[in-house]
Amino acid sequence: MLSTKSASSRRSWSIVRRLFLIIFLLISSQALISIAVSTQLRAAFLKNYLEQKLERQIIGPLNLISERLDQLTEVEAIRCCSLEDYRSFLPEILPGDEKTFLIAGSAGYQALQGTYAFYSNKELERYSRLAIASNTGFAVVTDGVVNPIAVMAVKLSGGPQTGHLVYIRPVYEMPLIKQLARTKLLSELMMMFSLSAFLLVALWLIFRPVRRIKEDIASIQLNHLDSAELTVSGRPTELQPILVEFNKMIERLRQSALNQKQFASTISHEFRTPLTVISGFIQSVLKRAIDLDKPFKDSLLIANGETLRLNRMLSDLLDLSRLDNNQLTVRQEIIDVKQSCDQALRLSRKAFPNLIKDNLDQVSLVFARGDSDRLVQCLENLIGNAVKYSRESGEVQLKIMPLDNIVRISVIDYGQGIPEDQLEIIFERFKRAQGVSLRDGDSSSGLGLSIVKMLVDAMGGFITVKSIVGEGSQFSIDLKAVDEQV
Repeated sequence: MLSTKSASSRRSWSIVRRLFLIIFLLISSQALISIAVSTQLRAAFLKNYLEQKLERQIIGPLNLISERLDQLTEVEAIRCCSLEDYRSFLPEILPGDEKTFLIAGSAGYQALQGTYAFYSNKELERYSRLAIASNTGFAVVTDGVVNPIAVMAVKLSGGPQTGHLVYIRPVYEMPLIKQLARTKLLSELMMMFSLSAFLLVALWLIFRPVRRIKEDIASIQLNHLDSAELTVSGRPTELQPILVEFNKMIERLRQSALNQKQFASTISHEFRTPLTVISGFIQSVLKRAIDLDKPFKDSLLIANGETLRLNRMLSDLLDLSRLDNNQLTVRQEIIDVKQSCDQALRLSRKAFPNLIKDNLDQVSLVFARGDSDRLVQCLENLIGNAVKYSRESGEVQLKIMPLDNIVRISVIDYGQGIPEDQLEIIFERFKRAQGVSLRDGDSSSGLGLSIVKMLVDAMGGFITVKSIVGEGSQFSIDLKAVDEQV
């Protein structure tokens, strides 16, 4: 019992949700890998591009400083180089913006005038050391900076005292770098959108056959199981075994339904004749035996009543069997609703002692599309139910109400009423509303309302019910109205 409760309390899962998650993770992983690879390729490209760019831009200043060094006298060359010498080499170099040059040697670090407005001594020293320490003399600084810094260091001619010429410039100012950054952003956005679109299209294509199968299954009707099998060919391979088993299940249901229908039909036919004979004998005895004792006569009356009840139940079963097998003819022709109601009233007033009121005198000719005989049968059944569930000698009403495009025939009683939670089940076979009791001597098979609903549906109409416990119920049949009799 505990395991059953535990299993029922588990959260239901969806194949669609799991498949969507798996595909999303796969695509996201692929996207991340692609982004990582593209980032590495971009970094390698940028490094090569920047290195070549800085090599071209450093040639001019390098040549100027090299010429100055070559022009030094022997004594000056021996004394070189101090920070003052470094400073004398740099004034003619004007790179602009945040670009700058400096000389880093044994004497220390000397940068262009105005450099310290953008960079501190520690930053200049750090950038220079990174470039000098690299194998190619080139480095891109990304740690601790807002925008990457490209740095190139070239050894000046002469001994170690001459040092290195260091060129520093921000990366973001290069037009190509800006374009590459925009391109990278756009490409990543396009990749995300394209992958999302691909995922949605893939899911739509994957589950389109499932939706079609769902629609086919939803269209299956219990009374048409012969044509309920689903086609297997042309379906996805993964779903074909399920469809094969589904068709086998439909065949079992069809055979079971056929057996039930045949059983009900056989029982109805085989039992009706002996019951009719028994009822005939009982009525014959009652008519001839005038001097019967009252207890004996009452027993015969009860037996006759039960025989008639069984006969009615068999008639209901036979009608259901015919409806299930599409053997009961229900026409959809133009009928005189008022005439059908009058016939149902005459039959009901003979059968039931209750006061049955109507508004036929207040209604002119009303025509609808349906079957006159079946409408009379439905109204008799509804009136009979109204009498059974009303107090003794309680009033029952039958009303015709022409509305827009429909004709509504209502049977109203002022009896016990039906609980709201029972209104959905009263039209099911062998179901009776709980909490509602019959009068002494009355009985119900639970088939009457089911037959009424099937007949009304076959006529193309609708049946509805409104009920308040303790006040009564109103059953209404709506048929399609026609303007005039053709």
